Amino acid sequence: MYAYRPQFEKKKEKLLCLALAILGVVLYGSSQIPNAPFPGVIQILGVGCFAAAVLVVSMCLMRRYDYVLEENEKGSVDFIITEYYGRRSMAVCRVSLSDVCSVLPLTKETAEEHKAIKKHGKHYSYTSVLFDEKRYLVEMNTHGEHIFVCICADETLLKLLTNR
Repeated sequence: MYAYRPQFEKKKEKLLCLALAILGVVLYGSSQIPNAPFPGVIQILGVGCFAAAVLVVSMCLMRRYDYVLEENEKGSVDFIITEYYGRRSMAVCRVSLSDVCSVLPLTKETAEEHKAIKKHGKHYSYTSVLFDEKRYLVEMNTHGEHIFVCICADETLLKLLTNR
């Protein structure tokens, strides 16, 4: 029925990863200088920077998500989110379109409202971006559970999710 497959450049995420890796090398290398103060602490900070770089690569650069509205065998429409991580793909969310309650844009103005909403149900993020992209919080009520899913969407997908 409809599929949105965003392709983000993720320039800031790549720069962050590179900066963390370079900082890790500098910190770890500077701990090897003779008479360096607290070399163990500096090494730990360097290893922490390496770990953060690996985390950014794993969470942002290697993942992407597809958002699909598809008719199922019963004739109703399902909202499906598929995660791609390297060569592996897995459907991480599949709910009936009728279970979608609302879609809220995530902006600086709605940040406080978003924090309050997180306390009232399960919250998942399926975006793979850290900076600059428009994100939306989709509220779902399925099988008696209140679920909130953070996604990146275009105008067509937003209209299809909100207008039934």
